[in-house]
Amino acid sequence: MNQKTSSKCWWRYRASEDNGRIRLGDPGLRPELRRRARSYTCVLVVSILTIWGALSIFYGAVFLRSSLANNINIHVIDLDHGFIGANVTRMILDIHATPSTPVWLAKTDIQSLDQAKAWVRDHGWGALVINSGASDRYHKALSSGGGYNASDAMTLVESSGRMVIAGMLFVQPAMVAAAGQVSQRFAAQQVANYKSAQPQEQTNLSVLLRPISYTTVDVAPEAFLLAPIMTAFGFLACLLSAVGVMIMWKLASFSFFIQVRFRDLTLMWLALILGMALILSLYLSLAFLAFRGPEYNSAALTYTPATFFKIWFTGFAVVLALSLWLFTWFLNLPPIFVTLPSVFTVVPNIISCISTFELAPTLYRFMYATPFFNGTRIVQYIVSGAYPTLGRNIGVLVGEIVVMGIALAGSVWLRQVLALRGISDPQGWFRSSMYFQSPIPYYKIDEESTVPRSTKRPNHLLSTENTLSVGRDPLAIEDDIRISDCNMDSTEQTIGNLGV
Repeated sequence: MNQKTSSKCWWRYRASEDNGRIRLGDPGLRPELRRRARSYTCVLVVSILTIWGALSIFYGAVFLRSSLANNINIHVIDLDHGFIGANVTRMILDIHATPSTPVWLAKTDIQSLDQAKAWVRDHGWGALVINSGASDRYHKALSSGGGYNASDAMTLVESSGRMVIAGMLFVQPAMVAAAGQVSQRFAAQQVANYKSAQPQEQTNLSVLLRPISYTTVDVAPEAFLLAPIMTAFGFLACLLSAVGVMIMWKLASFSFFIQVRFRDLTLMWLALILGMALILSLYLSLAFLAFRGPEYNSAALTYTPATFFKIWFTGFAVVLALSLWLFTWFLNLPPIFVTLPSVFTVVPNIISCISTFELAPTLYRFMYATPFFNGTRIVQYIVSGAYPTLGRNIGVLVGEIVVMGIALAGSVWLRQVLALRGISDPQGWFRSSMYFQSPIPYYKIDEESTVPRSTKRPNHLLSTENTLSVGRDPLAIEDDIRISDCNMDSTEQTIGNLGV
């Protein structure tokens, strides 16, 4: 009976393993529990502030989107210069403007439909073009009864490659609604004029009832299914994959900072991050190729081997810039704050891909500098030819890579100084933290520093820790690592002090 009871309650007490341990409710453990509770509360507060900050940035960028649509301009271009052109232009410009719809403007310096298409592809959101000779064709068909195609009167020129989501939500609906509204009003106007005038026997009633209509041309098509999320989530997948690797590098590199020269460390991290970005971006381009890459849109630019490499190296530049930026922070941030750079880097970059700055408050103009935005603009131009700003986008990415590389070198230097002076431990905790455990003595040689910080605890905790410690200290530096410093390096490793 006793044997059966003890087998059922084995989890309560095991003499062979629990000997020397204390209960969680032990009075001597209460000060330590209070310190832990304060520390965990700080972690919770940081997490809450991170959530509020990230969501505030995201929602702040999109919640006014519908009321800022009037920052987008769509143009009406009259190539007819006749009866239809004048009436349609006046009707378009008379449309009541609201904050939730784009604004219509007249553009008078365009001389042909091809010129209008080129202008929209390079500079505009879209245009309603009244085609040349529309009035002549209408009057001739109305009186002669010959064949007439109402769709030849107007052409809606759009460029979905400029910004897919903004185009789908605001530009395309506004153009279609305006063209339909104008077609109905013009037809009603012509019927009213016909009734008030002397009817002619040769009037073509079918032309009279449907005098104008439109066709749609997408000069830079990118309206394939993957378009709204292709670059945003492609870059995000690469970046999140890199984050885990870089955190592992930070946690497993303490001995390098203790025994390797600064310049060698800097070159090593730059080479590792460059190689990682090159590999991850390769799979980004392969994924686009696999999921309907070459035939993503029959009307778009032809997918060639050059397209594959352009997308690859665009992704490489984006991932490299952001990896350098994040690793610069990771090296010297304590674990409680290590997620902050990732959150506040990812959120603005994602917003810059799925929204457009014309639809966001002025504060968010800083997102023009995000790597995701500039990489997305380059990819959109590669696959559609829309809104070419390659010089600016490439310049921003290259500049960010250079600046982040310099910042990383500074972060490596700081990490090495803090490690050698016993200020920062392998996990990144500083001496002020209760979790601090560094094998390097504090560089200030005084009475306080002669006693390791980890030993300044109650005696009953010390005895418990001694009982629990089994085997080699996982933080200890391997004895078989012997890298001699150059004479130019003023470093004393016996006490962890940088000579100055």
